[in-house]
Amino acid sequence: MSLKSKILIDCPFTERELNLLIISAPRRYKEYWIPKRNGQQRLIAQPTPEIKLLQRWLIQHYLSDFPVHAAATAYRQGVGLKRNVLPHLRNRYMLKLDFKDFFPSLKSGDLFDFLKDAPIDQVDINILAQLLFKKADGGLELAVGAPSSPHLSNILMYKFDDRINRFCAENDIAYTRYADDLTFSTSKPHILRDCLQFVTRVLVETNSPKLRLNAAKTVETSKKRGRRVTGLGISTEGKISIGRDKKRELRVLVHRFTKGELDVEETQKLKGYISFLRSVEPEHLDRLTKSFGADVLLALTGSH
Repeated sequence: MSLKSKILIDCPFTERELNLLIISAPRRYKEYWIPKRNGQQRLIAQPTPEIKLLQRWLIQHYLSDFPVHAAATAYRQGVGLKRNVLPHLRNRYMLKLDFKDFFPSLKSGDLFDFLKDAPIDQVDINILAQLLFKKADGGLELAVGAPSSPHLSNILMYKFDDRINRFCAENDIAYTRYADDLTFSTSKPHILRDCLQFVTRVLVETNSPKLRLNAAKTVETSKKRGRRVTGLGISTEGKISIGRDKKRELRVLVHRFTKGELDVEETQKLKGYISFLRSVEPEHLDRLTKSFGADVLLALTGSH
């Protein structure tokens, strides 16, 4: 059965409506800018509700069949920031790299290249490209803001992740990738310089996807200087922490919650923070319980 036929069975569109959506999908995005932490602006492109529905359907019924490398820890159910940090806890030396313009660098041509040997009809591949990528000056690219972009990025990065991971495994280096953040760690001195050279060479040799490192975000560090991976700190004892600033912020928010000073949206955000804390640093949740009482934490977690 063709991809279009499957969509028509599950989604509330006539064939004529679906054909129109497929043709026009790359242009059906609302674009706006949001500030980044470094003061620059990030372009967000939200697909229209109809395209979002189709993208979510594709994630569930089509994209879920493709492999995602174990080193890729972002955007995966049951896998979070802690999983991205765990392989690096005991290692002495760390290298952190960052891709420049990660999502926009992933093009529809990368999907065609990825699927060139797959037993998938070319018409279906064309439909996937239309529905999953947005129109840009350089063709069709992944949109920051589309629900399918995160999972699709992991799929398109499989070959890269596998090649990098094989090099790392042969050289006693731990490797994880959380979206555009690459983390390498080892207890062997100087080997991370070779690792950086290898990654750089792979990127030069690889035409699909064509990615570049953001040199300004390359960081080499060690146990002596303290280490942070995707926002989480690693202590010299090899323990994960959300960090002092985040703990201080949480304490203030919980105090305000006890005073009834948080609105519904702020309370939901606090509950998310508390849930994150429980998964990453549960012992600090115990400290908050001792400070504010079990009833307060019960209201924020649903259990404790």
